Amino acid sequence: MDQKVTKIDIGCGMPDQKYKDCFGLDVNPDYNPDLLHNCEEGLPFEDSSLEFINSDNSIEHVKNPYFVLQECYRCLKSGGTMRLIVPNCQYFPLVIINLFFDLDKFWYWYMNRKFKQGRSIHYVLLTKHLTKQLVEAAGFRIKKVKGKLYSKEIKFLLEK
Repeated sequence: MDQKVTKIDIGCGMPDQKYKDCFGLDVNPDYNPDLLHNCEEGLPFEDSSLEFINSDNSIEHVKNPYFVLQECYRCLKSGGTMRLIVPNCQYFPLVIINLFFDLDKFWYWYMNRKFKQGRSIHYVLLTKHLTKQLVEAAGFRIKKVKGKLYSKEIKFLLEK
């Protein structure tokens, strides 16, 4: 890379969706990211070289979110922060669906509908508790968590 990158957005989406002042990484070439990259292969940055990482509704799209979180931790400087937002599978409408259907099967069916084509599926269904366990196991300290049990999303501010 020609430029000194210190802030990244993993799964940045389209250029207008990219988090402010971040270098965008995405696996989808249609989104025209700053770097076309599959984070499941690791992050292409030196150890302790990043100040900030954003991951907004993207970690659920990887088969091994724990590995990606470990890579984020590796690349962050001491005191660096990560903004992590995940969809909450305990979101109230999903709880209702789960009363009548197997949520995992329903989610797979929904994510493979025609109108979802071009967007990757969710490989993991995350809860607030499971996400806390993953980020702490990867080494992060949780600075702040927003989102209640039945919230649509859970927002974490993490620190190395």
